Amino acid sequence: MDIVIAGEGEVIIRYIDSKGGTLLQEKLVVSGSPTVEGRRVIDLSIQTKYGLVPVAPVLVRQSNPTLRVTFDGETPSRFTQQRCREIGCPTKVVKAAASGRVAPPAPAHDSVQLRDDATFAKHIQAVARGKVSRS
Repeated sequence: MDIVIAGEGEVIIRYIDSKGGTLLQEKLVVSGSPTVEGRRVIDLSIQTKYGLVPVAPVLVRQSNPTLRVTFDGETPSRFTQQRCREIGCPTKVVKAAASGRVAPPAPAHDSVQLRDDATFAKHIQAVARGKVSRS
């Protein structure tokens, strides 16, 4: 499947499983001339420690309302609706996802949440000094 972003801006896409849980979130940024177009090819499944999980992409935010975003040539809401049905999402999840309303990914119990580049740089330095675990 391909995601095409026509115009300059940023989008956030979450990939949900059949229960509506977000397994992955990514931010795609396109910059340059107003006529620039970015393209991202993705798989519609994610490898987890439990195996391959089919997912549906959900457009949850776009920074610029003039961006033209398509999922395999269709509007994101239409593609998301169809994909959610394919993977067996309940009707409530299908409707919410088509509207871009899905929860962010839940942090793992040992994950590090960083809010900005300065915090990230401090975390890297702490890991390098052995004061924080690498895992």
